[in-house]
Formats: sequence, structure tokens, C-alpha cells
Amino acid sequence: MLLNTLKRDFSRGLGMEMVVDGGKEIIEALRAVFRRALCSSLGESAGEAILFFLRVELGRDPFEVLWEEPKTLYQAMEKILGMGTRVLINALVTRVNWEYGLNMSPERFMELMRSEDQTSHREIRTLLKETAELYRK
Repeated sequence: MLLNTLKRDFSRGLGMEMVVDGGKEIIEALRAVFRRALCSSLGESAGEAILFFLRVELGRDPFEVLWEEPKTLYQAMEKILGMGTRVLINALVTRVNWEYGLNMSPERFMELMRSEDQTSHREIRTLLKETAELYRK
């Protein structure tokens, strides 16, 4: 029952109308990629629960936040998962690399998420766009 409620909550009202500049399609692809990686790494119930708690903490879709404000997402993950944040991001990036033939460094990805400078923001968006494009193929 909880799993069905979590799925329903995520399938509606995610505020996607707030995303501009072609980001909506990228965010939809990232949602599919990272949700699959998360649920395959932790199990569906645990993965959906983490996404639910992130949405509650952030007050909006965590995948929008990843695209728009990666540092905010990282901070929310740390608040919820503590030291498990690094382990989870490492597992997710490793899984995405394996599935899509990418070579993203999990450590670099975390560094980019934690940074506020525009260069880091552009670099993480480039990585996310590449992942979304590979997903769509």
C-alpha cells in the first residue's frame, strides 16, 4: 500500500511546469534513469521511499532540483541519509556508467553537486544531458 501511494504521489503534481529551456525532457529522462538505478540498487520500496522523503524535504521534485540546484539536492540527501549520501551517489553513478557506457567519476559528480560556481553547474548539466540523450536512444 505504501509503495502504491508513493508511486501515485510521484506520478502527479511534480511541478514540471516550472522547468524551462528544454529541461523538462531532460528531467523526465533523468527521472527514469536514476529511479531505475536507485530501485535496482536498493530495491523498489527503499528506492521509492528515499525519493518520497527527498520530495518532502525539498518541497518539489528531486530531479528538478538536481537539474536546477544540485547543491540543494545534495544537502537534502545529507540531511536524510547522512554519510550514506556518498555511498548512494557512488552506487548510482557507477550503475549509470555501467548501464550507459559512461565514464563519470562518482567523486567528481559529488564535487560538482556540492559546488555553487557556474562552471561546475554547466559541467554537471553537460553530464546530465549526455545521460538523458543516451537514455532516449
